[in-house]
Amino acid sequence: MNVEYSKQFVKAAYKLTGKYKISLQRIISEIILVKDLADITNCVKMVGFQNSYRIKMGDYRLIFIFRVVDQVVLFELLLSRGEVYRKEHEMNLRKKEKE
Repeated sequence: MNVEYSKQFVKAAYKLTGKYKISLQRIISEIILVKDLADITNCVKMVGFQNSYRIKMGDYRLIFIFRVVDQVVLFELLLSRGEVYRKEHEMNLRKKEKE
């Protein structure tokens, strides 16, 4: 699959250290190699969204939008689990999912 990153995701990824950085690299390389979303480890479709999914990575959550037409995974958010489900992030994700 093709992978793209939002600016917010890249900024958060640079702040990671140690085991989280290694886990992120492993997850991204796994996504590049798979043919179907069902093959991705810890990938769950988000309730109330059409094309948004989340991946658990310790205390962090990776949120991405899957575009079916191009087979593109757009990593949108990388936040701690307490912060990722806030209303402001949900609203932004809904807007970007419609684009």
